Amino acid sequence: MCTTVDGKILGRRWGKLHGYKHESDLFETTAASFGIGAWLVGTSTMDEFDGQKTKLPRARHSVFRHDFVANKNAKRLAIGADAKGVLRFRENEVGGDHVVLLVTDRVGKDYLAHLQVAGVSYLFCGKKEINLLVALRRLGSVFKLRKLMLQGGGKFNGAMLKAGLVDEISHLTVPVADGGVGVSSFFDIPGEAPAKAAATLRLLSHKQLPGGVIWARYRVIGKHTH
Repeated sequence: MCTTVDGKILGRRWGKLHGYKHESDLFETTAASFGIGAWLVGTSTMDEFDGQKTKLPRARHSVFRHDFVANKNAKRLAIGADAKGVLRFRENEVGGDHVVLLVTDRVGKDYLAHLQVAGVSYLFCGKKEINLLVALRRLGSVFKLRKLMLQGGGKFNGAMLKAGLVDEISHLTVPVADGGVGVSSFFDIPGEAPAKAAATLRLLSHKQLPGGVIWARYRVIGKHTH
């Protein structure tokens, strides 16, 4: 993740970063350096990549409520959470990465039929809410994944950290102070503030990048329970 010194993640608020055409260049370049072929985001972040919100046509055939894998041999995956069936993908790729959605029993048959027509894969991962541990196990089983890159947003990052499912953190700090109250941050654990911090980290490496950006990597060594 790429944040300000106070942990805020909305890059459109920062202005132009010295040495970069766009803040996304910084994000994408460092992310690609890991060589991980699958990225995972929450609903709000995945919403940046789908189509217009329109009413779904009725399913023309019976739709069974089990996993649908459109491309089991996909080498690169764009994975998004969609517990309520609100995304509207009409294509099955994001930048060449095959789209996989994590859904729950709350989604309707019309939505599932829409995803099948679009060639989007989906995995059932819970009744009303996505069970994150189940989701990771299903992804590992179906697509033979051993590594995933978590890329936001803040609430989804927070939920994953709270569940003890984050092993390593790659943090790019830009020389900007945001100061906006209520602006999304690196980790926004849903609900009331937990009684204590979510995790203890160990610094693995750090270096300065062009434009005064600091890149630090951490290992999560203590996953606190709440």
